[in-house]
Amino acid sequence: MMWRALLILALLCLLLPSAAWAQSDEPMCENLAPANADPTFYLGLGAAASEEGDFTRAIIVYTCAIERNPSYAPAYVDRGRAHAAQFNFPEALADYNQALDLDGNLIAAYNNRGVLYSNQANYGLAIADFTVITLTAPDFAPAFYNRALVHAAEGNYDLAIDDLLIAIDLDPEFAAPHSALGAVYLALAAESYQDYEIITNRPAQPDAGDTLEAMELRLETDDPSALLALQMTVR
Repeated sequence: MMWRALLILALLCLLLPSAAWAQSDEPMCENLAPANADPTFYLGLGAAASEEGDFTRAIIVYTCAIERNPSYAPAYVDRGRAHAAQFNFPEALADYNQALDLDGNLIAAYNNRGVLYSNQANYGLAIADFTVITLTAPDFAPAFYNRALVHAAEGNYDLAIDDLLIAIDLDPEFAAPHSALGAVYLALAAESYQDYEIITNRPAQPDAGDTLEAMELRLETDDPSALLALQMTVR
């Protein structure tokens, strides 16, 4: 049983630093970097923590960056993304809003806030944020992709297709829009077959097999946000 004891000890060693930080009244920022360190140094540390899935530590590190420079908008964006990863949605929204108050042209803040609104089914607000990006940075393909998913969730498939085609044209190597476009076409096909069955009062006989049947089942659940299960892109 010695290996179990060693495993528990190793896990405790991994957890103790983050737990100590979380319970500390003051984040130990001075232990992370020299006093004159640029806030971007903390963003690098926070990105590394996020990459490891340690969003609690990432939030603390990003907070250190903000304490060093409260006007540094990217730190709020990154902390908001870490909050969102922990489902701290009010805190994430507050950080995105603060970032935009500091820098009204920050694409990442609009994009990530749009994703947050989408996940909360606030589709109008989400589309508004993605649209701001398409107007100010018309070469940013993820904004068109993300907006397309919202259009699809609302059943506006024509608008979704338009945005997906733009995203693909802007970045042909961006794989997600290709998958989403296929899903939208399947949704349109399923609706068309349903219309056929209603008009003719007899079942359609599509050739798409199980894939189409799965899409028909999705439509029967009457879940308008089902297409948002496709992974949105955050920055």
